[in-house]
Parts: sequence; structure tokens; C-alpha cells
Amino acid sequence: MAIKKYIGTKDAVRLTGLSTQEIYDLIHSGRLPARKAPKSGWRISLQDLDALGLIQHESDSIVEEAQLEDSISYVADEEHYTEVFKRMTEVKHSLKIATGDLKNFYVTIESKSLRLCDFFFSLVERGVHVQVISMEPEKFYNYTLKHCPQLLENPLFELRKHKHSHMKIFIFDDDCAYIGSANITSAAIGKRNRNHEAGFLVWGENMMKNPTQHFETVWNSPDMIKSTWKRFTKSAKALEKVFERRYGK
Repeated sequence: MAIKKYIGTKDAVRLTGLSTQEIYDLIHSGRLPARKAPKSGWRISLQDLDALGLIQHESDSIVEEAQLEDSISYVADEEHYTEVFKRMTEVKHSLKIATGDLKNFYVTIESKSLRLCDFFFSLVERGVHVQVISMEPEKFYNYTLKHCPQLLENPLFELRKHKHSHMKIFIFDDDCAYIGSANITSAAIGKRNRNHEAGFLVWGENMMKNPTQHFETVWNSPDMIKSTWKRFTKSAKALEKVFERRYGK
């Protein structure tokens, strides 16, 4: 069943014949993956229900009807850590990021501190395709080249530069997107010493269509500098010389 729809607990009860409490028990035990949408309750994938064999055959007609309506949720300040960054850690297949600023800060995953490049490497190691667009990725690239070169060598990680891309869009598994003010920095999506940030999480086929198409258009722009590292290294070294002249080694 190739369905990429999300439903609430009420529809899960209708599809499975289980009680509401049984659905909650499956979620809290970790057997049934679910996402807590800000201010709107649990969201459950029909694919995950089907994989567990919970969808009743006589309820197939409901499957066609049961889908997450287009929805939008406002995200403010610390919710960029609890909602946006948390979703980055939970992706299963793909993570697409368009950001102006890209910094290699430390992130916290299950009480463990990791550099951002190491976190990205942990994603690609479990099969997640990570695509990143940034206006100024050179410092991130230089740091990663020194401390986590295996990330740059992994074909599932792609880093591209576009000097006019000032978008802030994060797309999680092509099912949910964040659109707002946050860059990939500690002050934007980190746990402490935060900026004030504002944005939206969106779901649903209609809501996802435009941000996904916009990302793909910029990703494939003829002005993009791709991570064919000869070109990229030249750009990174030029920026490094500017910093050396300005601040010393």
C-alpha cells in the first residue's frame, strides 16, 4: 500500500477497530510511530498502520477517505528546537534544507552532544538522503572536510551553494515542511541562547506542493554551485583567504 497520508487517532480507531486507549498504548510503547503535531494532536501514517497489519480489510473504503487535511501550525521561538529540529532527527527517508546561514554547531540527540556534520552523517548512515542549499556553505564545508570528511564522500549527502538563495525551508520526508525565519544555526534551532524566530509547519498535499516545487526549482537552478568538490573547494579556499586577511589565522 503506497499511501503517504497521515490521520488522527479517531480515524485510526475507525480503520483498525481498536479502542482509543489501545492506539495510545501502541504510540507510547513505540510500536506505532506517530508525530505530535503542535496544537492538533497525534498524526499517524497509514503506511505504518498497514505495516503492522492493523488496517482491517473491510475498512479499505475508509482508507481512501482518511487523510490529513491541509493544515498549518504556527511555530515560535523555542518551538524551533522542540518541533523543527526534533523533526530533523526523526526523518526516515529524506531531509531537504534551504538556508541562508549554515553553521557547524553542536546539537543534542538523546542527551548526546554531536557536531552538526556528525549528525548529518548519522542520518545518511541510516539511509536518509540529505540535501542542503546555502548562500554561504564554505565555512561548514571547510570544517566538515577537516572533522568529518566521510560525510562529504557519502553520495546521500549533497551540499550546494546558491549566492541568491535566502530561503528558509526544511522539508521532512516530503510529508511536512517548515517555512519561516530560522537558519541552520544554534541561535535559530538550537536548545539555548536562542533568537526570536517565527515560522509555520505545514502538512497536506496542497500545502506541500508549493514549498517542494520551489525547493526543487532552486536545487536545479543553473546558477547553483554543486558539490563537485573541485569547484566548491576553490570557492571555500577563496573565502578562507578573506578571513585570514581580516582576522589572521
